[in-house]
Amino acid sequence: MIVNDEAYNIVKEIMSQKVPAQSSLTNPFKMTRSPSKRKERGDNIESWSARDFVDYFSDIYAHSIGGKYLKTYSSDGAVFSSVMNFMSSNGLQKSIWTKKFIDWCFDNVDYIRKNTTYVYPQNIRPFVNKFYQDVVIPEVEEETIERIHFETTILEDIKQADAEGKASEIFVRFGIPVAATYFISYKNFKSQTVETGLRNLIEKYMSSDIESKHKVVEMFQRSIIKSPYPKGFEMLDWRDKLNEYCEKYHEDPWWRNKDYNGKYLSEYDKILRKHE
Repeated sequence: MIVNDEAYNIVKEIMSQKVPAQSSLTNPFKMTRSPSKRKERGDNIESWSARDFVDYFSDIYAHSIGGKYLKTYSSDGAVFSSVMNFMSSNGLQKSIWTKKFIDWCFDNVDYIRKNTTYVYPQNIRPFVNKFYQDVVIPEVEEETIERIHFETTILEDIKQADAEGKASEIFVRFGIPVAATYFISYKNFKSQTVETGLRNLIEKYMSSDIESKHKVVEMFQRSIIKSPYPKGFEMLDWRDKLNEYCEKYHEDPWWRNKDYNGKYLSEYDKILRKHE
């Protein structure tokens, strides 16, 4: 029986989404590592653009690994724009922390190489979650960092994705508690409808190709690194409710059985305060 109300649309909307394909970056030559040297650009880092980071990456590549990286401003710039957007969406000054991410990748180049073919912009992009979890979150828990550098509000980003019919993207980009709170508290969907739609989405991803299965990993990892959450957020018990899907990741290094401590993002309050 189909319920003729607005809440039913979320199930239909989530299940109608296609899994976006990820492009890959290929280069034919193999790298050989030489002693690491860092070349600083001397500019005001806070004003660096994605294009500046393409140049910076090329410089660091040459001095840390050896050989010449054949930079492409269009594709490489898109990667660093994505990293910058990730940083600002988490309240971090986007240019300063994008540079820290690039430096971290070359400081951990052996780890990167164990998990991907080459140390290229497209290949290091997936490691931004690990960087955030290993470098940023400890400062969040110690309350030694201010996450106040938002360019757009989280709520605006979610509403835009929602308006574009990308309900599945909301769960993957922002994690389960944020997405569930938006649909239940902000849009007044029934909690059971949201949970059913989420389960259907996970089943869809897990029964598809490798890239789709990785969407589940990203969703769960984002649910962890987006913590801590304020009181009143929905599905904070997502680990228990979705245990049959979560248990296979319990041994992964990014997994945590509990949310992080510290101050939650101030932007979360806007999702709870619909009428303000």
